[in-house]
Amino acid sequence: MATPSTTTSNNSNGVPQSYAVDRALAFRAPTSIDSYAASALKETEEWIRTAKWEEYKGEYIKENPGSTLEATAKDTLAKKLSIDKIDQLTKKLDTNGLGDIPRLLLSSSSIYAFVLLQAVDSVKSDDIVGLANAVVLRIDNVPKQYFFARILANVTDDLNVQVVLNDPNKNWPRLVELTRKQGIDIRAGQVRSAVVALLNIVYKEGKVPYYVELYARSGAVEESSFTPAIKQSMIDYLLKLGVKFGSDDDFKNNDEYLALAYNEAQKMSAVADDPIDTARIKGGQVTWNFVVDNFDAVDRQGIIPENIKAAGALDYIYFIGEGMRVFDVANALVLRWASGMLDVPEGKTASILYRFHKLRNERSTSAERAMLYKRVLNRGNGKLLSSMVANTAFAGLWHQLMAEVVEYIRKSERSKDVWVSRAPLYQATKNLQYNLTEHMTGMSHVQVTEDYAHLQEALDIIRSEDIINHFGGRRKTLWSVIERVAKEDLGTTVPTAPLRTIAVEGNKIFQWIAGFESEGGVREVDFDMLLSAAESWIISQASMESARHDSEFHGNRNSNNGRSHKNSHRLAAAKPKKRSSNDDFDDWDV
Repeated sequence: MATPSTTTSNNSNGVPQSYAVDRALAFRAPTSIDSYAASALKETEEWIRTAKWEEYKGEYIKENPGSTLEATAKDTLAKKLSIDKIDQLTKKLDTNGLGDIPRLLLSSSSIYAFVLLQAVDSVKSDDIVGLANAVVLRIDNVPKQYFFARILANVTDDLNVQVVLNDPNKNWPRLVELTRKQGIDIRAGQVRSAVVALLNIVYKEGKVPYYVELYARSGAVEESSFTPAIKQSMIDYLLKLGVKFGSDDDFKNNDEYLALAYNEAQKMSAVADDPIDTARIKGGQVTWNFVVDNFDAVDRQGIIPENIKAAGALDYIYFIGEGMRVFDVANALVLRWASGMLDVPEGKTASILYRFHKLRNERSTSAERAMLYKRVLNRGNGKLLSSMVANTAFAGLWHQLMAEVVEYIRKSERSKDVWVSRAPLYQATKNLQYNLTEHMTGMSHVQVTEDYAHLQEALDIIRSEDIINHFGGRRKTLWSVIERVAKEDLGTTVPTAPLRTIAVEGNKIFQWIAGFESEGGVREVDFDMLLSAAESWIISQASMESARHDSEFHGNRNSNNGRSHKNSHRLAAAKPKKRSSNDDFDDWDV
């Protein structure tokens, strides 16, 4: 830490330094704050002003022997950062669309000055953007955690609930974990009910989370495999089974249940339960959390998040499977292999090619998939049954959300002294929640789970080592194979890069829609993710639209669709016009 320089009591305009600092640190608090939140803010402010400030001074003097600091963080800050810089930073933060909790904490000049002083120790004083990011990160750490702790303490005291955080068998650490994960709505009248809801989860889960954590550390499975999502899936599965752990002996005697829960959690994350396979097992159930492959390795009543996530998975399948022609490319590769034009030796690739071929009559047809896209998302040119209704409102609601994102970004970038409201963006999110909850119903959950499994099998073929080596060219990637086979066998050019972005970033937006609960519960990291995903989606969609006049990918799927004369003759020769009961490959259509 640098030694602070000397300053005078008045600035150049004759204004007292303390007043100038307070004015520069003035930050607007959110409106309609619950009394519990107001009390917790005062307690947090006092803790920062006394205990944390003394701790900071002790560390400073230890690193800078013989040095001294001013009596308060605000006085010390004035010697490290000019009033103009503080004022610039405050205006930037105040118009940055912060959530209610960081905004409330920063409205305390003592807390704001303390975290800013810490930021100045690690970021150059002329880097306003860097300082702003550092302040947001720090306010979201220690001050926010203490603030939550005071809310929990005050509410549980009023409820006469005794919380012993250092007693794992009571599982109170789980209350802290849930609070950090889910947050607390601090709007007037909401805090008590939010804490009660968290307590209900703790009571329902009992000691299961504690023993799941114990199992994760036991060494039975690599500890790095136990992601938060895996642990939560294990907890949910054990509760569903009715497994109870009364003591450590119960844990030792029932560790097979934990192993089973881990295996089930892995299935959930990897959609190992293909409905086609599960249907062959008596009593088998289809489960999937609708989390899709991102290709990294290559008022809520009536809202059903799983419906929204399933709709997001369906949207992903539409753009990757149909838009990128992955289903058709896999069909073309199987046809090449069947006709002897593709020589693949016995092994893994041959096995997945044969499985893909043998299951073709059990899979959803392209017409059935098109029907689902049309009914749920109104995408494509699928034909609906007379009793079905297309979700014609979806496109308009999606466009409205994208428009609100663009408007929010525009206002945030142009506004200097005005806080930009997120209310229109949140309302557009709610509208989509209700719409997708209503239309992603019936058999659609099983259908989209099966279609995703089908898509993964197609991708497994395309990215297999034999296929990559044969069709991958110099890049040797999944995308180069798709582009080459689509051009040679389907007679079309596939823009894999923008389609991949539309699918992956679009799914992140669906995840945001599914997870949105209330304005007060929005985490900044989730909101930033939405803005980034939506911006990427809009740019990629615009590049797609500029390359075509028609809004759909291939409305004339049954036509030559731009195939070369040579390819048309080759495909015609490979497919007999009439089906033969003795020919296993006569019904393939690419």
